Amino acid sequence: MAEVSLHAAQSPPVQAVTTTSHIGHATAVGAAGFAWCSLILGLHTAGVIDAADGTILLAGTFFYGGLVQLVAGFFALASGATFAAAFLTAYGAFWFGYTAIEFWAAPHIAGAAAAAAKAGGASAEASAAAGGHAVMQSLGLFLIAWLVVTLVFAVASLGTNAVIVTAFSLLTLTIVLLVTAYLGASSAGVPSDSVLHAAGYVEILLAAVAFYLVLAELTNDIRGRTVLPLFALARDRQAVAQPA
Repeated sequence: MAEVSLHAAQSPPVQAVTTTSHIGHATAVGAAGFAWCSLILGLHTAGVIDAADGTILLAGTFFYGGLVQLVAGFFALASGATFAAAFLTAYGAFWFGYTAIEFWAAPHIAGAAAAAAKAGGASAEASAAAGGHAVMQSLGLFLIAWLVVTLVFAVASLGTNAVIVTAFSLLTLTIVLLVTAYLGASSAGVPSDSVLHAAGYVEILLAAVAFYLVLAELTNDIRGRTVLPLFALARDRQAVAQPA
């Protein structure tokens, strides 16, 4: 027994090796993609930049708006930031859906409606108008559902910070204007230019707010202190989607 005790006393203590992992602010990663898409589509919708049919923009909406935002949402979920994870994954899916609509669904709907009108004896012009009107109505319905989702996030964002609340308020207004423009389209499938342009300008403003959020998250994280304030609204800082 004495030998065992002596051996135990001379043995060096075994130190447990611990490793820690740190997940950065996923909001900055995902919001950057949302800001980019909002800016480019806002410029296109407002008529500031003529991007022809806008098809080339779909590369950005798919990869930066959809894929990057969705991945960022999963990382936010892993870090325990439920609100950030929810809105990043939701709007990542939105941009995937938008890309699918522009690339496949809208042409399919227009073609089917035009073919049905032509089969009924309508002229080629009337058939094209019917196809365009069907697309506008479908887009309006699509955005009505997203308006409900956005309103949920807008209410929940009241526990985060003023920048995120402003972003969701502008996003809500943008969707309302787009729904108005699409559902109020003429029988030829032409949405109201004034309402559509207004939606585009609001979306540009939304992009500016989203880019500020990204800049603030990155700057504050790099400096290790609050340089650009986000104006937290929650008393419990843990309730905020991402710390400033």
